[in-house]
Amino acid sequence: MEKLHQHQRHNIILTRLKNGQSLSIAELSREWNIPTKTIQRDFKKLLEGNYGIVRADDGKRFTLGKEKNILSTASTAIKMLDSLSADIGGSFYTKAQAALRRIEHYVKSPFYTRIDVENISEYFPMIEEIESAISQHRMISFHYKRHYKPDDIKYYTDVKPYKILIFDGFFYLFCHHKHYYPKFYLKEMSNLTIQEETFAYNETLLKSISKSQNIWFDPEKEDFEVTLYLDSVAKVYFQRKPLKNQILKLYPDGTAEVTISITDNEEVFSLMKKWLPHIKILEPIVLQKEFETILSEYVAYCAT
Repeated sequence: MEKLHQHQRHNIILTRLKNGQSLSIAELSREWNIPTKTIQRDFKKLLEGNYGIVRADDGKRFTLGKEKNILSTASTAIKMLDSLSADIGGSFYTKAQAALRRIEHYVKSPFYTRIDVENISEYFPMIEEIESAISQHRMISFHYKRHYKPDDIKYYTDVKPYKILIFDGFFYLFCHHKHYYPKFYLKEMSNLTIQEETFAYNETLLKSISKSQNIWFDPEKEDFEVTLYLDSVAKVYFQRKPLKNQILKLYPDGTAEVTISITDNEEVFSLMKKWLPHIKILEPIVLQKEFETILSEYVAYCAT
């Protein structure tokens, strides 16, 4: 066997320990055909590091301590969740930390995340009630006050809750109410009550959620395809973070076309506004014309 350098031996030892193996100096000495004193020096250095290496119960072998014996992928996910919860803040962070600490006593995260998610910590009691109603398929009732009509408080009853949605950092409750499928902004709901009446889930509605591009989706409409042109700037980001069910066609000049399915024009208009001037609608052309009208009206408004 080719002689291993110190850093190679350390990497092999750590990888094996993370995979759940216990290692002995004598066995590694025979396997690598090097003196036991060399392996002893390896473990001495590793024990001085923050790797969580401890002696096994027999006192002869080495293993990872229980708090460190977590698969790398799981440990990374924990650290990312820790950072995300810190960014949301409030009591959400407190509750998330309590759950994370049950998995790993201490998380020293290398991640810093800045996500635009609103703080809904003060709405946790209501969210827990909604979660309970959804899991039990029970109807709910509540008051709803829209921000643009603060004096117009409506009372909704016999509402069938389906999913709590997060789109663009805002929380919504997707429901079935009478003949409509509203998406109630969670922070405008109050005095929620879980009713005794139950309802049967409509699986088609759940599928419509899974296909949605943003909050503007409409489960009552048939979906249709839209093809967008992306210049070299936008193309990169659509490669990095694909849209739902997108089909991306790349061109040698660095541009691309992307095809997606939507149910409402606003689904694509909302996307277009984010990526101007690096994007346009190729098909159906009538949508591009309609969007150009929206932009013209905006320019005229700014000129007044």
